[in-house]
Amino acid sequence: MKASQKDVLTTQIYFNAAFPALRVPLEEDPKQVAKFKNVNAVVEFRAKDDENPLACYIVFLTEEMAEKSAEGKRFKVYQGEYPGYIEMADGEKYGELKVVKMYFKSIPSLLGVFKGDSPLEMLGIVAPLVKNIFNPVTLKFLFLMLTLMKTMPNFTPDDSKPWEQYLKVKLSLYLITRALSTANKLGWETMSEWTAKQPDRTYQFQVGATLDKDGNELYPEIDAYLRVKMGKSKAGKGLRKYPFVLFKFPNPDGCIAVLTGRYDFVECVERGCVEIVGAGDSYAVQFNSIMTVCQNMLVPSKLVK
Repeated sequence: MKASQKDVLTTQIYFNAAFPALRVPLEEDPKQVAKFKNVNAVVEFRAKDDENPLACYIVFLTEEMAEKSAEGKRFKVYQGEYPGYIEMADGEKYGELKVVKMYFKSIPSLLGVFKGDSPLEMLGIVAPLVKNIFNPVTLKFLFLMLTLMKTMPNFTPDDSKPWEQYLKVKLSLYLITRALSTANKLGWETMSEWTAKQPDRTYQFQVGATLDKDGNELYPEIDAYLRVKMGKSKAGKGLRKYPFVLFKFPNPDGCIAVLTGRYDFVECVERGCVEIVGAGDSYAVQFNSIMTVCQNMLVPSKLVK
């Protein structure tokens, strides 16, 4: 079976952007931190295809094991098939990690799990789940992966749920900026044509801290950016000096209004959900439109407006 180029691109964006975004709950959600505290394991995804078979693997390490590894990281996503070992700092090839093998018969079968519109389209998860059900890491990973559903446009927590708002915004901004950069590097025409025409420019997102009713900080400011330059791109977190366009949100709720399409973009600006600082409004609107198209590639079609 041969997948469409769009399905191949979408899967690569998941592997390169969505999975790395899982770092947010792994580092900041107390429940996930506790679940993975003592885990040394690999979760490998493979999808068969006649022309473009795809694979990636995710490494989870305890703090002690990470210190001994060559990368020195507790969580890292790699593209390609798992070679059966990880590199250690002393040059050893360590191959005794538990492996969860999420193997799919096709790329559409894998995408059905990620963005299926119906239970029938999600049936692709059954076979790999059954094969890995006795691996203690399997369910931990599946519940971790479910946090990505918080980036969906139909997940709209209000300000009575500050943690949910904070997590949705941070996950979403880290995911979408990396997704746009990945799509550009993979040759998505909409993005590659747009970046090819631009000099060195940074599109910056700045979201104000989450505050309680008394004005005390519950969760810190969220910052993410996408930098483009003559066809090249780079996504990152934090603030960069002198952004070309700054999307400045007073709080997570304002950012959620834009991410979920609560109002159209111009109305979001008029309502004070976001302030555009820097270049003319046309660049901000143009960038938001491309961001929306990319986001819609990653969600079930029934959620696409």
